[in-house]
Parts: sequence; structure tokens; C-alpha cells
Amino acid sequence: MTGPVVAALIAAGFVAAADWIAVAREDRLFEGIAKPGVIFCLFVAVLLAGPGVSPVRWLLIVALASSLAGDWLLLPPGQFVAGLVAFLVAHLAYLALFLLGNLQAGPAAIGVAGAVVLLVVAGRPILGGARRAGLGGPVLAYFGAILAMAIAATAGGSVLATAGAWLFVASDTLLGWDRFAAPPAVSPEAAARRRIGIIVPYHLAQVLLTVAVVASPA
Repeated sequence: MTGPVVAALIAAGFVAAADWIAVAREDRLFEGIAKPGVIFCLFVAVLLAGPGVSPVRWLLIVALASSLAGDWLLLPPGQFVAGLVAFLVAHLAYLALFLLGNLQAGPAAIGVAGAVVLLVVAGRPILGGARRAGLGGPVLAYFGAILAMAIAATAGGSVLATAGAWLFVASDTLLGWDRFAAPPAVSPEAAARRRIGIIVPYHLAQVLLTVAVVASPA
């Protein structure tokens, strides 16, 4: 990775930390700038790395652009269904990206096992709540896409990509639990803590996935 790419990644880290502080302080105005700003920095890093080198880089650009749209759509008060669709496109792009790699059966089996455990432990309550809210179908499709993405990342054998994919799963699972399975937060401070628990793994996931691609010789 070149110096400008590293600088853009470092900038993404600083903006992410600023966003976490904004969430903790319930500073919605600054959050509206910082949250999408993280993905913008990652987008710049990919462009500086030479996105035309391979289809993988272009798929990463699609994933990040869709994530950027999803970030804007989910800013409070948020448009949940529209944001869900944007991130569904992002996960499908990531899935296609990983499917272009060299997949291995052993790691794939581990990924499938992890997905089954997650569905049994957290997926059922989330999907039950989503059905009661009239969103069972969209949430089920989303769960399927993100778990398929994580399994494909695991099967590819990249530690960075695997960690990033499962952090993404963790973030979205916490988001789904907060929206469909958990009782309402007892205070604004408790709600902010929940949101921090969602946004931190999300940003770490996007950074790790981006680094996994731009640092790869492929």
C-alpha cells in the first residue's frame, strides 16, 4: 500500500473515533458528518489504491458506495427499510468479491457452523420480532446475505477479511436485536451505549474488509 492509501485509512480511523464520541454525546449533527465520513475515507483509499486493477476492487467500490448510502439512510431518525436495502446491496457486492477468490472447504465448514449457531441463538428472536413488525421477509433475506458473505470470506482464508466479515455480522446482529428483540432502552444514555456497541464493530469491519482487498496482490 502506498503512502496516500495509508493516510486515507488512518483518516478513516480518526473519523471513526470522532463518530463514536459523537454517538456517546448524542451529538446528532456531528454524527451526521462523521458516520458517512468514515466510509468516504475508505472509498478514497480504494480509489488511491487503483480500483481498476481487478473486478475485486470494483466490487469493493460498489460495497462501500452502498454502505455510504445506507449510513445516510440510517442516521436518526432513519429510514430502516431503505437502509436495509442499501446494505443488502453492499453485502451482495462483498459476497461476489469473496466468491472470486480461492475458496477452501475446511474454513467454509467452520463459517457455516458459526452461521448456524448465530441463527439459533440470536436469529430466531430477531426474526420473530421482525415478523411481528411486518418485516420478516426483508430481514430474513438480509440475514441470509450477510451470513453468506461471512461464510465466503471465511472460506477465502484471509484473516483480515474473515475478521471484518464476522464483525459486520456482529454489528448487524446487535442492530437487529436492539430493534426487534431487546426491550426499549431505559434512558438516552443506555440507548447511546447500544448504538456505540453497534457502530464500533461496524467501522472496524469496514476498515478490515477494505484493507484485506487493497493490501492483496490480487
